[in-house]
Amino acid sequence: MGWKTPKFEFVNGYKIVEVDGPTFKVYSGTLQIGGDFPYSGEADAFARSLPKGDAAQPVNLGPRF
Repeated sequence: MGWKTPKFEFVNGYKIVEVDGPTFKVYSGTLQIGGDFPYSGEADAFARSLPKGDAAQPVNLGPRF
């Protein structure tokens, strides 16, 4: 097994990243939104169902040290 660079694309202002498996994850900034998706089409549809990425507000996770 070798190291694989994740592939990604932007949909509706959200980043969809393909990781090993393959598994697809949807991110708003560095925050993962939703679960893991087995197909890119499911992650794409989920990202399109969310409000525009520009309008999405990040969750306040408290101070970062």
